[in-house]
Amino acid sequence: MSSSEENFPKFTPAGQMAVFWRMMHLTTVVWGNHPAGQLLVALTMAFLQNRGMNPTVSDLCKATGLPKATVSRYVSWQLSQNLAKEVIDPHDRRRRTLHRTERGQKSWDWQVKKVSEMFSQITEESARYHRSGSKFDPSDLLSAMKRVTEQDEAEELP
Repeated sequence: MSSSEENFPKFTPAGQMAVFWRMMHLTTVVWGNHPAGQLLVALTMAFLQNRGMNPTVSDLCKATGLPKATVSRYVSWQLSQNLAKEVIDPHDRRRRTLHRTERGQKSWDWQVKKVSEMFSQITEESARYHRSGSKFDPSDLLSAMKRVTEQDEAEELP
């Protein structure tokens, strides 16, 4: 485990699945049909950019293990939405690196804020559930998912 991973919140497997569900839900509400492969490319691109690397499509293919057609389709969408831009490498004009635009940065900041809120909500809900000692009622989960969906649809997106 790397030193940065030690700072990650510790969640049960069920909590981790809740976070994953919430992330998928959030991206679907924001951008419509957003397959898991595209989410993987988006997160990979964002994580690399946050570490100071502006990846190429080939870099994203290597990091995700996805075919170039899938990665290219997602990158094209990012470019068309002005979330990213291509910059031609002055030393090798065939090489194009991907850079986050101002709109892309605002979108990323918004997503980080939402994930932070999500971690807090899941931690609070988990603690409340364990303190109550109550039995799990599946209809409670469905009601919670409905509330989340209504909140996301009502919120002003980036």
